[in-house]
Amino acid sequence: MFEKFETVFDGKNAIKVTGLGRYSLTDTMECGQCFRYERVPRDDEYVEYMTVVGDHLIRVAQESRGELIFPEMSDEVFDSVAVPYFSLERDLGSVKKSVTERTDSEWLKAAAEFGEGIAILTQDTWETLLSFIISQNNNIPRIRKIVREISSEYGTNLSLENDYNSCPLKRINGAPSDADCKSCGRCYTFPKAEDILVYPDGLLPSKPGFRYGYILDAAEKVTSGEVDLVKIKAESSYEYTLTELKKIKGVGDKVASCCALFGFANLEAFPIDVWMKRAIDTYFDGKLDPTSLGPYAGIAQQYIFHYIRNKVS
Repeated sequence: MFEKFETVFDGKNAIKVTGLGRYSLTDTMECGQCFRYERVPRDDEYVEYMTVVGDHLIRVAQESRGELIFPEMSDEVFDSVAVPYFSLERDLGSVKKSVTERTDSEWLKAAAEFGEGIAILTQDTWETLLSFIISQNNNIPRIRKIVREISSEYGTNLSLENDYNSCPLKRINGAPSDADCKSCGRCYTFPKAEDILVYPDGLLPSKPGFRYGYILDAAEKVTSGEVDLVKIKAESSYEYTLTELKKIKGVGDKVASCCALFGFANLEAFPIDVWMKRAIDTYFDGKLDPTSLGPYAGIAQQYIFHYIRNKVS
């Protein structure tokens, strides 16, 4: 169980959390599960990120594993937003143990040791769905760019909404302005499905390509209730999540399983892409049954993905 303290960070009040095991902020934010993080430039030993969660602009920093600092955050926002989003109540050591006890693979055990600090974020279901539709045949920098541009077209600018007197990302001198922020796009809320239906042409400047039709179909089915994201999450069933999300054009097994893992808390979900196929063929002789890894198979998938991208040459 984590412990929470009041502290000072950059001369301002902040909340500090300890007792998070080997929680790694960088590994969590940059492992490919989310696309809205931004690294804040710093000249000290801290790593800091800014992200938008719902209608909150969140800053989070880390000096050492297992500790997080949330600058200028109220207790209410910490409890209602930060705790669930950053999965602060999940014991990462117990997750690793659950995975490693279910495998004889020394390679997977090494991957789990390397990636133990990864926490699965609890992301908004609609944002996750749209983001992974955009991810098809795309690389992470371009996915992030499209998401930023769609957000700046439809969303609310939180830096202006909250009267920031300087850019939280230190990208401009002076106070944020409409012009500077619009071209940046990093501090905007994510559009709702109904917003996109009202003005579908707002998607076009981001150049979504063939994904345009898929995004519109997702917006139509979610807005009409044909695909009920609230009900899907409440069911807590991986199979039900897959079945329902695949009603949307362009959503196949891979996109649906990514959404299940990162947006619907189906932690047994095991997305298989080119990276995972390569890992399974190379390190598991082409045979790996995800169900054998138990209720945290999806986190095991993240161990594997993180390990082959960052450790294995």
